Formats: sequence, C-alpha cells, structure tokens
Amino acid sequence: MTPDDFKLGMRRLAAGVSLITTTNRGVRHGLVATAVNSVTADPPTLLVCINKNASAHDHVAEAGLLCVNVLSDEHEAVAGRFSSALNREQRFDHDEWRAIATGAPALVNCLVSFDCEVRQQVHYGSHSIFLAEIVGLEVWCEAISPLLYLDGKYRYLGEPQSSLLYATA
Repeated sequence: MTPDDFKLGMRRLAAGVSLITTTNRGVRHGLVATAVNSVTADPPTLLVCINKNASAHDHVAEAGLLCVNVLSDEHEAVAGRFSSALNREQRFDHDEWRAIATGAPALVNCLVSFDCEVRQQVHYGSHSIFLAEIVGLEVWCEAISPLLYLDGKYRYLGEPQSSLLYATA
C-alpha cells in the first residue's frame, strides 16, 4: 500500500467538513478537517485528526482546547479561507464568532459547534489524534444541510426530488 493508493481510495469516501478552531496565547487559529468522529457519549468525546504540518496543529496541542464547527453547504467560502495559507491573519475577520465554554472561536450559523477540552493526544504517522471531551455545545440552526468533501471537491447533500410512498397490504 502506497500513500498514493491510500489517497485514491479515500477520495471515494465522502466526509463532512468541519472547521477546527482554537485560541492560544490570545490568538485565534483554525483549519479545515474532514477527520472528525464521535468516540463515546459518556463522557461525550470527539476524535479529531490534525496533520502535524498544519499551522494550527501546535496551537491546538499547546492550548489543549478546540472547537469543532460543523459547516453547512453555505460555508464553502469559509472553508476556502481556512484551507489557504493566504491572508491567514484575516480568517476570523468575516462571519460572527462567539465563545461557548473554553474560549475557542465558535462560528455562529454553522450547523453545530462542539466546544472541547483535549484529554489525550496520540501521534501516529503524519498526524496527531486528539481525543477531545465536549464541554459545551451550540446548535445554531434547525436546517441540516452539511458541506461534504468528496473526490477533492466540496459537495452538497441535495434533498430528494420526490417522496416515495409505500403501500401496505
């Protein structure tokens, strides 16, 4: 198995897009991630994988806190800003941000923000795996229309065009 083979296969796995944010030494940092999963409901914990070369990696590790902001299909521009090294200092100048519990920036109007404290960090290959306990949560909107990433592009989950009715005998 080569890294290229792995990447080719993973391009076929659709993933939700999250914006991982933190505050370290009074400065806000963030990155886009698709490697976010639930671990357990007791205690409520998420798994977040971050490349060690990502600009926000060391800030998350040092601060020990992060906020997972699950992006909707309206947030492609937000994802673009946080995916690029350009204008890194202006990433938070757009949109509305609030603190929930830890002080990490939560994106108002995303699908949900999970405010977390890092409980454990595991290094594996090119990434660090952060086990982050949720200490605060904000559901910002009722609509559920996630931004997805598939085959190197952002995608949208469309609503069905028609409902199927099933008759019972």
